[in-house]
Formats: sequence, structure tokens, C-alpha cells
Amino acid sequence: MMPTVEAAPSGAASGTSGRAGPRRTTRLWVALAAGAACAMSLSGCALLDGAAASPDPSSSAAAATAGRPTTPVVRGDLVDGKKFPGTLGYGPATPLRSAAGGTVTGLPAVGDVIGLDGVLYSVDEKPVRALHGTVPLWRTLEQGLRGADVGQLKDSLRALGYDVADDDVFDGRTRAAVVRWQKDRGLERTGTLTASDVAFVPGDVRVGELQGRVGDAAGEVLWGWTPASLVASASVSAADAARFPGGAAVQVGLPGGTTVPGTVQGVDDASSDDGGGKGGGGGAGGEKKTVVVRLDGPLPEGTSTTAAVDLLVDGEKREGVLSVPVTALLASADGYAVEKRVGGTVERVPVELGFFAQGRVEVVGGELAEGDEVVVPS
Repeated sequence: MMPTVEAAPSGAASGTSGRAGPRRTTRLWVALAAGAACAMSLSGCALLDGAAASPDPSSSAAAATAGRPTTPVVRGDLVDGKKFPGTLGYGPATPLRSAAGGTVTGLPAVGDVIGLDGVLYSVDEKPVRALHGTVPLWRTLEQGLRGADVGQLKDSLRALGYDVADDDVFDGRTRAAVVRWQKDRGLERTGTLTASDVAFVPGDVRVGELQGRVGDAAGEVLWGWTPASLVASASVSAADAARFPGGAAVQVGLPGGTTVPGTVQGVDDASSDDGGGKGGGGGAGGEKKTVVVRLDGPLPEGTSTTAAVDLLVDGEKREGVLSVPVTALLASADGYAVEKRVGGTVERVPVELGFFAQGRVEVVGGELAEGDEVVVPS
């Protein structure tokens, strides 16, 4: 039973207003009721004490960081690499035109590979053979001449086993070698060569497409040649073509995540769809170039010769910098910050941004050190 408390007479011993008595009586009843409740249940006392009403700040911070993934701040090199979609194939076809005069009487088949001294086509049943060189045959090669075309001729003759000097002079020794070459092939021994006898191509070539037919008049484009070996090609913008200087090393990304090394063979106008990549990374519109990359390693067994690939090329490089993932950045009123884990809590640390590459960003002048853990999205 609740104890009975007698109220003091109005205004007694206080000199206060007579209305003070009832207020004091009310507070006293509340206190006594709470005391009785405390006696019957210890849990009620905690509420009156107020100790459990406010959570422990350290416990709250620890709970806030629990389960949030982090990644270390690293020191190393950042390289501005870029990926250009392309395809495997044999590259764009280069047209091969026959010498004028006569009728086309023989053509190779698509996919044929024609090596040094192989037959490119026939006119009036006379074969026109392949010699190696990048300068076209623009004149009759005969004794007394000198130049790059003569040098190419002598390189090809030496490769075929004929005795000529390593220079660009068509001398008597060269003429004798040409006569022997003609004799070995059952040709008239003139000691001179014309476009009706030979044509220069850069190396072993593959027949990519046929445009002429047997019976056509000579003097037109007969077929298009490509490199004899598989290449990776991509169509890129004119600006991005500067990333592919001739002879530069690149990586060719294959389906499944593997890569093979490659070397840039050349960059041409993107005028052919044979082996050219789609999309190219160059953006919509604008002039396009076709990058052709020779494969310097074997393809994994079963790789399609028309598979989609990526050309992976490096750009600007920063060495030995601190970096974090771009996803760790938080925008703030003064710039950017990251959340650094310190024990069971996190601190927001302002950072200055430097070089961006590979999904990471260089952090400069912040309160971060190599190995610090920063929060990243889950």
C-alpha cells in the first residue's frame, strides 16, 4: 500500500503563495510512486537514472564502421593506359594492280600465301613473280642504274641464293645474276626486268580478296593482299593514332582475359572493313585511322581467327606516387577527402588530387601514408 502523506497547510512555514502547496504535493506523489516502482522492479531505476539513455560514442562509431570495406593507400607507378576494341584478322587489303597490256590468264585463290619468287598472277600465260620491297617497280631495271629499287632487287636475289653485292648499283655482276634467275625459270634471258616480269610486295602476302577475273584485260586491280600472318586491327581517332608509333610495343587482349605481345606495323586510313575494329575508342565522328599490330606470340589453342580483341597501350606515366581508388573520394566544400580508418573509427582526411590513371588517383599533400586503410564502397 502507498504511504499516506498529509499536505502542509496553505502557505505554512514558507511565506509563499498558497498555491505552492498543491504543486509540492504533486511532485512528492510522483517521487514516491517512482520509489515504489523501483522497489518492485530494478529495471525502472535505470530509466530514472538516465545512464542508459545516451549510447556510448565510441561504440556508436565502431558500429558505423563495422562491415565497411577498406583498401590500403599504395605507393607505386601510375600509367595512363587505354583500351581500343578491335578484331583479329589479316588487316586491311592493299590493292594489287597488274601491268598494262595483254589478258589476265591466271589468278591465285583467296587465302593463298605467296612468298618470295611466288607467282602473283599471269598475263598472256606469262607469270609475274613476287620480289620483296616497299618501293614499287616504276622503271625497267637494267645495268647502269642505281637506287632503292635496285637495292631491293639485289636483296631478293641474295635471299634466293644468287651472287650479288650488298649495294644499290645495277652492275655487271647484278646483270649476270638476273640472267641466271631468268634461265632457272625458263624465261627469255634479257638481263633486264620489267613490270611484266616481277612486282615488289613488302614480304610474304596473303590473298585477301579477288577483284579481277581470268579473261579480264590487264592493267586493273586484280586482288587485294594482306599480311600473311594474323594481325590485330582497330579503328581509332586521328588523335589516338599518335599512341601507336611504328614499331611500338602493345599488348593484345584476348577473350578470356589472356594477352599476347604485339608490335605496331603501321597506321592507315580506315578505308577497309577487312579486320578493322569497330568502335575503336575514338568516339563518334571525325577522321579514323586503322592501327595494324603484328602478334609476337602464339594464340591460345582454339582462339578464333576473327575474335574480338583489345589493343592495350600505355600513355603518360607517374612513378612512385601515393594513390587511392577513385571510388574512395568524397566531395567536400573545400575539395575532396577520403575516410581513413583509425582503430575502430574513421576520420575524414582532406586530399589534393594529382594524376588519374587505371581507376586510381594520385593523392598529394594529405595526411595519408602508404599502408593507411581508406574506406571504399561495398
